[in-house]
Amino acid sequence: MKTVTANTAKQQLGQVLDSALTGPVSITKHGRPAFVLTSKEDYDSLVALKFEHLKREVQTGFDALDRGEFSDKTFEQIAAEVMSEIKQS
Repeated sequence: MKTVTANTAKQQLGQVLDSALTGPVSITKHGRPAFVLTSKEDYDSLVALKFEHLKREVQTGFDALDRGEFSDKTFEQIAAEVMSEIKQS
């Protein structure tokens, strides 16, 4: 993944946008990763992936309820698992 500073992104916005069309661009602020610029197509794919995962998790929950099973996971735990799976994809 290409990385640029926030200042460079501001000064060379056109070039950074062109780069984002071929792959994500990490933008750092104060030396730390702060943003990722990506194409609309990649963003839409990520949103669709998150939605599909959420649908599977909800269905899994309903299936467990139908079997009389209950989970003691908190929303935060489930959200962390979802984010971990997305990062691995």
